Amino acid sequence: MSEQDVGPARTPVEPLDAFVEPDFIALLCGIDPKSVMNFFFYFSRFEHALKIKNYKKLDRTRRYIVGADWNAFVSALNIPYPSGSDKIDEAVSFICTNPVKRQKENLTWEDAVPITQASFNYALLEVPKIRNNLFHGGKYKRPDKVRDTQLLNYSVVLIKACLHGDASLYREFLNTGK
Repeated sequence: MSEQDVGPARTPVEPLDAFVEPDFIALLCGIDPKSVMNFFFYFSRFEHALKIKNYKKLDRTRRYIVGADWNAFVSALNIPYPSGSDKIDEAVSFICTNPVKRQKENLTWEDAVPITQASFNYALLEVPKIRNNLFHGGKYKRPDKVRDTQLLNYSVVLIKACLHGDASLYREFLNTGK
């Protein structure tokens, strides 16, 4: 067979070369992108630190980590409310008054009952739910941009309070393994 019969060699076409990257900032629908990134950084490092400190949930085989054990961590906490810090108390009050909504099967939101006995611990237990709603795609359909941004920012305040009160947890938060 001659080269004429085969034709010139073709460079394979990469199908993703034509993919147009979405404008993710616009897709946040008004939720503050800096708050999203700040929350992501704090939350991911905090869960890392919790797991290093042995606050981890294991699968049924007890061989694999499936997440941080927020309930066990909160049970060991001793941060009073009111705390004496305006920032912490404002965060606790807001999150307990405006707990995480639940997304229903039809993708609408259902308000949660406000937490009537506000406490640092109850507010902190809302933080993983806030993460779930954000990172599992729940916040992209008709978001309440002001409320959602406040929930992200107040979550970071609560995480900072935990880190401030526990030097070894903060050390693990900063530890990169180097």
